[in-house]
Amino acid sequence: MNKKAAEQLFEKYLAGNCTPEEMVLIKRAYNKEIPNSVKDISEKRYSEMKVNMWSKLKQTDTSHFAIHSFWSKVAVAAILLLTTGAGLYFFVLKEEVVDKNSVSVYTNKDVAEKNTVVLTLANGKKISLSDAKSGVVIKTSALTYDDGTVIENVNSKGSDITAISTPRGGQYNIELPDGTKVVLNAASTLKFPSTFVESANRTVELGGEGYFQVAKDKKHPFIVKSGNQEVKVLGTHFNINSYPDEASIKTTLVEGSVEIKALSGTFSNRKLEPGQQAELYNGGIEVTRVDTESVLAWKDGDFIFNDDITTIMRQISRWYDVEVVYQGKISSKEFVGTFSRSKNISEILKALELTNRVHFKIEGRRITVMP
Repeated sequence: MNKKAAEQLFEKYLAGNCTPEEMVLIKRAYNKEIPNSVKDISEKRYSEMKVNMWSKLKQTDTSHFAIHSFWSKVAVAAILLLTTGAGLYFFVLKEEVVDKNSVSVYTNKDVAEKNTVVLTLANGKKISLSDAKSGVVIKTSALTYDDGTVIENVNSKGSDITAISTPRGGQYNIELPDGTKVVLNAASTLKFPSTFVESANRTVELGGEGYFQVAKDKKHPFIVKSGNQEVKVLGTHFNINSYPDEASIKTTLVEGSVEIKALSGTFSNRKLEPGQQAELYNGGIEVTRVDTESVLAWKDGDFIFNDDITTIMRQISRWYDVEVVYQGKISSKEFVGTFSRSKNISEILKALELTNRVHFKIEGRRITVMP
């Protein structure tokens, strides 16, 4: 993209006329321009940022960016949320000033204690997995952590089901008997047979969210059942978000191809291409292009917020193991930004408050969201 094209794009942004694809480009460019502190941006700095943004845009190939309609129309005074190595900061362009005295005082300063990941064997026995380990490898005759440490011997029939569950605030890596690798997000459960030997299909069940890297086996398709849908693949990388408190089941394809099938109703099966996301609603399956980096941020230890506050608070509730309630009329506008999931919960809430669009009250593990 040349300078003239970049300038035209920036002017479209200021006028609120960008397409979803252009908004992704703007977001990526701005996320590389970080002010040193929370402050009102001067006219000089504002101009410098425009120049720097053009420089970043010239190095960008738009073909690498997918459509994602997470930004609403933004004017010059819009608050942008940016990341630094030290955390998140808001800054204001030109007119709007953040009232630094509006931020609540937080008493909950610690990330929620991580509970134990539990593996349930086919015979009903439950094994608490070490939170000092990052994952488990499941074979027909042996159960080990991903560093090779033996947990215990397992001898199970192929028809028996094994399950692994993560707590709120937990995340774990799983290698299934066929070599398929799964990253299981917080408050999620994966059920699977102790072995896929002599099975026509490799079928597992997911509740919550998981990222799959499926081992290729053309003769034995891999099937993931989640809620009211079924995803069929041969070998691919994809993410499924099927939390029961979300309005839809979202399947995002990173590599390869998958077929989405609704288990009830008269919906047609849909095939996905890399960079596409299928949302299963009561009314059907909708397919859109998305920014897969944002969708998979959780797997790499981050939150990438491109949502309204209720959607954001559901993620926060699952990770920090807190109860969230609402009081008054809450803004439906979107918040955009990136946090490390290792951050203190109060840092995230304080940063969100700097928009003056939302405020929080913490009482123990209960968070009240207020306008």
